[in-house]
Amino acid sequence: MDREAVYGSVQRLGVVAWSALGAIALIWVSIFIGTKIAIIFPPLVLGIAIIYLLNPFVSWLEHRRVPRFLGSVLAYVLLVAVFSGAGFFIVPILVEQGQDLADRFPELLEDGQEEISRLADNLGLSVDVSLPTGQEVSDWFSDPANQDLIRSQLGTVADWTLNVFQAVLVALVAPVVAFYLLLDLPSVSERIRNLVPSYWRDEAIHVFVQLSTAIGGFVRGQLVVAFIVGVMTSIGFWIIDLPFWLLIGMISGFFNIIPFVGPWVAGALGSLAGLTSGDPSKALWAALVALIVQQIDNNLVSPVVLRATVRLHPATVLLALFAGGAIGGLFGVLMAVPTVAVIKILAGHLWRTRVLGQSWDEARDALIDDDPTRETVLTRLRDGEDEDDDPGLESPEPPVV
Repeated sequence: MDREAVYGSVQRLGVVAWSALGAIALIWVSIFIGTKIAIIFPPLVLGIAIIYLLNPFVSWLEHRRVPRFLGSVLAYVLLVAVFSGAGFFIVPILVEQGQDLADRFPELLEDGQEEISRLADNLGLSVDVSLPTGQEVSDWFSDPANQDLIRSQLGTVADWTLNVFQAVLVALVAPVVAFYLLLDLPSVSERIRNLVPSYWRDEAIHVFVQLSTAIGGFVRGQLVVAFIVGVMTSIGFWIIDLPFWLLIGMISGFFNIIPFVGPWVAGALGSLAGLTSGDPSKALWAALVALIVQQIDNNLVSPVVLRATVRLHPATVLLALFAGGAIGGLFGVLMAVPTVAVIKILAGHLWRTRVLGQSWDEARDALIDDDPTRETVLTRLRDGEDEDDDPGLESPEPPVV
């Protein structure tokens, strides 16, 4: 090996090393800045979710010569009308069941204690299930040894109060942010496209289409699946005459936004409600309803609604949920799966195209399960046309998780 070859190898190694150090420094700075301005992320993320939900309808109207401002206003009016109509029928039942739960809570605790003790006796187990009396609770609070714990819990209550206030603020700010971004999406898309150097533009658009599809698919797909699961669970619990059937069904539907969690919540809460209903067999029926809903979701609902998916192993999803919860609590859990999907698309594309020498389409086919053609989408994006489905550099293909 001659001197020039050695010099070239050393130079390339130096470039790689300094690039790696620069990337690490950039990531560290981004994390540091992100922790300082973390309060803006929840309203921004919720605003983006609203955009992904409403933009297909707004773009559909725009292509039929309805001004984008008017289309955005109509989309918001329609969204409010849907929620108001659903609330008109659902909220009174939820309020009634919530009030009933609050009034009967001590009785339900005693019934649950008796049922668990009776089941343990029938199984030949010696289990002492007892609840503290009012006097015992008063004595516990009066014990000076517990004062530090009480003070720490008061601090926790203050933190929860602050979190509730921030949640209300997010709910108020996010729709406003989403409305202004929704109005300006075509120009934002064009500006993003022009920021990319021309020799990278086609590849950047190709990858960004996948990212936009993955995020939009997760938002729309999971909301639809969660709604269907909530409805099916509520109907199933209503059929078996389970107490608080709508309340438990709606809670399970909400938690189904997080993969794998909804049916387990339905089974646990339904079985608990069945145990306290006076008919322990309802606990088994509730668990059976949750199992049936889970199977329908896994085999019928999700494959139809989420017609294209990023190939994520179930173990990867579970680990991502745990990591997201450890890092960002509930917000981190909600963001875990789309974040992992985005990382896999980016890393997978770079690895397969740069290291394995595959084409863009081969890399995409290895990462995403679907069958629509992409040529028309990419051609329109390269020509600067706006798409119908997703914000940014969009794609009309089926949702991707």
